[in-house]
Amino acid sequence: MAMSDPTSFDPEQFDPEQFDRPPIEPAPAKGWRGFLQRRAETMLTKPRRASSELTEPGERHVVLQQVGPRPVQVMAIISQATGLDLVSASNLARDAPVVVVSGISEASADRVVERLEKAGARAVAGESYRPE
Repeated sequence: MAMSDPTSFDPEQFDPEQFDRPPIEPAPAKGWRGFLQRRAETMLTKPRRASSELTEPGERHVVLQQVGPRPVQVMAIISQATGLDLVSASNLARDAPVVVVSGISEASADRVVERLEKAGARAVAGESYRPE
């Protein structure tokens, strides 16, 4: 049965098995809206490369004790220090107190702590972690 003409539709002859199509996906947004949507999806789920100045090898680690009033900035810094995408960084920050990075130099650990504290978080660098 051809469905080219909607006025010729006969419900008694309709065969649902004949119309086995994949689900219809919405058309991607165009213009600025589409650009922003694609950019947001990429930023939230694309793994990043960790900043080299924050990941020099060593024996120290950084513990995020409290996120503070600006969680988005804290997640961005976690993402820079670890290479995690923003969704994973958000999940990590939500579990505070948590070890954010380990196996880094003292200078790198101090930089990470300084950046986290600028963002309003409470963090410490150390060689062994003891929860408060």
